Amino acid sequence: MPSLFVQRNVTLSRMVSLATFLFFALMLSTPRGYAVGVILLLACSLYYVVAARGDRPPLGWPDRIMVGLMLLVFLMGLATWAYHGEALSELDLFTRYLFSVLIFLLLLACPPRMSWLWAGLIVGCVSAACVATWQRLVVEDPRAFGFTGGIQFGDLGLTMGILCAVAMVWCSQYAQRKTAWRLALFVGMLCGLYVSLMSGSRGGWISVPAVIAIFCAAFLRRSNMRWAMGIMATLLVGLTIVAVTLPMVETRYEQAVEDIDQFQEGNPDTSLGRRLDLWQALVDVIPQKPWLGWSVHDYAAEKQRLVQAGKLKPRAARLANAHNTFLEVWLHNGLVTLVPLLALLGYSAIQFGRRIRDPDCIVQLAATAGLTLVVCYLIFSQTQVMLGRNNTLTFFLITLMIFWAIMRARQTQLRDGAQSNLICN
Repeated sequence: MPSLFVQRNVTLSRMVSLATFLFFALMLSTPRGYAVGVILLLACSLYYVVAARGDRPPLGWPDRIMVGLMLLVFLMGLATWAYHGEALSELDLFTRYLFSVLIFLLLLACPPRMSWLWAGLIVGCVSAACVATWQRLVVEDPRAFGFTGGIQFGDLGLTMGILCAVAMVWCSQYAQRKTAWRLALFVGMLCGLYVSLMSGSRGGWISVPAVIAIFCAAFLRRSNMRWAMGIMATLLVGLTIVAVTLPMVETRYEQAVEDIDQFQEGNPDTSLGRRLDLWQALVDVIPQKPWLGWSVHDYAAEKQRLVQAGKLKPRAARLANAHNTFLEVWLHNGLVTLVPLLALLGYSAIQFGRRIRDPDCIVQLAATAGLTLVVCYLIFSQTQVMLGRNNTLTFFLITLMIFWAIMRARQTQLRDGAQSNLICN
């Protein structure tokens, strides 16, 4: 059961829901606007930790493991940062894990109302689609970049659109105006997909089959087989038509094929070719310092040596990062940091995955959304450092904590026989 402090503090609950709404609503349509929601959540967390001292519910073992893994990633990042003697700015990303622990403690005791969560996602997707339309049709940029960069803009838009699709399950039982919510969530889903297509983020499109597989595993049953297969067939036909008719999709696909062909013929000076060239070099670089990684200064010197030795093209050496989350973490922070990070992702996926067919709608919904988030990020991270940028890392951690907290809070309600549906509404 929630603590008496949380039950009596209605304002705190409202502030958490408002912060959640602002976080998603401002994620893609304003420069760093999502920080408003994060700061508000962090302020509420500090207030809760201090004011509710002695009246905080004990953490279950799954929650303790999550907190432990997040703290371990932070501590290992701190240790490698100190070992390399890096600038203070290099520690910024790892502090996100520390702050997320504080927010996690608050959310476990006081998760946001789901109507505010879904409303934030809808507003975020629609406003992002407006930004994408402006950049493509008015400014006439070749790709929509938003305020985050094309790949991040597209991948986050796709993820938010998929979460709107997951929320359709919530409408059937808990939405007060079911038709209006279904329409709004459907528009949000389409806008999220539109943002992804306008950004041309090819790495994000690869996640769609995995998402469809998760949805089938979660929701497909013998009783709804015909209905689900009809929806699936319609979705696949729609995606095929879009892929064939939309010039952006065809152009990006053809460019990818051309880049790979050029690389195989010995020309790595293409968008994908430079990444492949760098990855080949990292096969030799990373094993030299596998445990604690390379400092920024030493890695820059090593790349210059490889260029002079003819083992790396100059344009590949100038890439800002490894374009792969796990290679980037391994490269600069070693296995001592990469292993806890993989453990955090793996543990989250397992815990969510075990509950995607839960008989309770809210537990199933939160678990499906959480698993989808983790799987999408695992796929996105193969071609982009999604956990190595402030906006995309913050989005992942906050969203992960929100759906974990909703799932766990609902499980506690069911276990204790509580009648309140405040979270669900």
